[in-house]
Amino acid sequence: MKLEQMRLVGMRVVEAMAPGCERISIAGSVRRRKAEPKDLEIVYIAQMVERRKDLFTAEVVPATEGLVIELMASGFWRLDTEVKRNGPLYKRMVMRASSRGPDEVVVELFRAEVGNWGLQLALRTGPAEFNHLLVTPRSQRGAMPAGMRMAGGWLWRGEERLESGTEEEFFGQVGVPCWEPGERSEERLEEWLREQR
Repeated sequence: MKLEQMRLVGMRVVEAMAPGCERISIAGSVRRRKAEPKDLEIVYIAQMVERRKDLFTAEVVPATEGLVIELMASGFWRLDTEVKRNGPLYKRMVMRASSRGPDEVVVELFRAEVGNWGLQLALRTGPAEFNHLLVTPRSQRGAMPAGMRMAGGWLWRGEERLESGTEEEFFGQVGVPCWEPGERSEERLEEWLREQR
């Protein structure tokens, strides 16, 4: 599918999900402006709302959980039956690209938190080879500084969990330039790392 068509699908998803989100963004190959994206990645921070469990107790849940179900009921999208992902942090949906055609688009929904938004947006923007090099330790010719690691959707320095509210903050923590999404590639990061040695 062409970039502009996929971008328009992404805007429909953002508009549909926005009422349940604190923050939402298109990521992946659409954000990198790849000519023909294969799927659509969305990163969001859910609004948290109180839901009654029974007469005496309530729980706080992401507003997006109910919203995703409502959108399924309306025919906006459905769960992917081939690659089944329906967890609290990652859902894989399928929707029609437009009302006038049979083309379907895979939509991957990634839930972030305020404290790891920068990391999640960066990693979900990719590309995959760039990310692999980014999380590989420098001792193994990657970009991750000694004593740092990724685990559970967060960046860690030893036992300290680091917060990154922006991509710039995340890239600054790992000591890598925050290039524009379309300028991120394995080759560029490899070249930059060679210059640092």
